[in-house]
Parts: sequence; structure tokens; C-alpha cells
Amino acid sequence: MRRAATLLAGVSLPVLVLLGGCSGATDESGPDADPAATDACTEVRAGIDAFNTGDFDETVDRFRTALPLAEDQASSDDSQEAADLLEAVQYYADLEAGMYPEAARTSPDFEKYKQITLGQCGPIEQPDPDDVEEPGVET
Repeated sequence: MRRAATLLAGVSLPVLVLLGGCSGATDESGPDADPAATDACTEVRAGIDAFNTGDFDETVDRFRTALPLAEDQASSDDSQEAADLLEAVQYYADLEAGMYPEAARTSPDFEKYKQITLGQCGPIEQPDPDDVEEPGVET
């Protein structure tokens, strides 16, 4: 494990930043759905998290799990965004785990699809804790 951390530090991977915690799976899809709230994006965020921890096998597994979900999403949503997400998920699902470090450093496609996945599958908006009243408390 220490060697893996050293290896990761030495290659200076452009880290995919996980923008927020994963939420529970939802069944929202279609053109009016918040893309970040879809099942496909839940898996994409889990793949990004695995990438950030250097677990490239898990990264590939998560993107392979996301692939049929992104296909379903694209079939019910004919937007360019849904097609772009499907293309990005397909790219990451097809990328061999051992190729992730090199691709992250050198591949224009990796960068292109990183922007798509981070842009569409960013965090689900969470309420500001200061704006949420505790149940049973009157103010």
C-alpha cells in the first residue's frame, strides 16, 4: 500500500476531484431530471472516488456498472448531454485499469471525458445545514 501511494505521488496524476458525497441511488431519468441525481451519475461518482484513491480496478468496475445505466438514460433522454455522458462512461469502462495513470497524464480523450463526467455528475445539492430546522424545534 505504501508503494502504491508513493507511485501515485510520483506520477502526479491529474486527480478527478470528487465534488461531493455519493447519494443513494435514484430512479430519475429523462430530459427534466437533474443529471447528477441519476443512477448513472451515482456510479460515475463512485468511479471517480475509486480513481482518487488509486483503486483503478474498482474505477473500471464502477464505470462498467454505470454503462447500462448511462445507456438507459440516453435512451430516455435524447439530449446531447446524455449522449456525451454515455460516450464518457463508455471510454472509462473500456480503459484498462493499468492504463489509467498514463491516460490521466497524457490523453486528450481522458481530459475531455473527465470534464463531461465532472460537469454532469457533480455533487447533488445538499441543503445548507443553517437553513434546516430540527424537527420539533420552534424558532
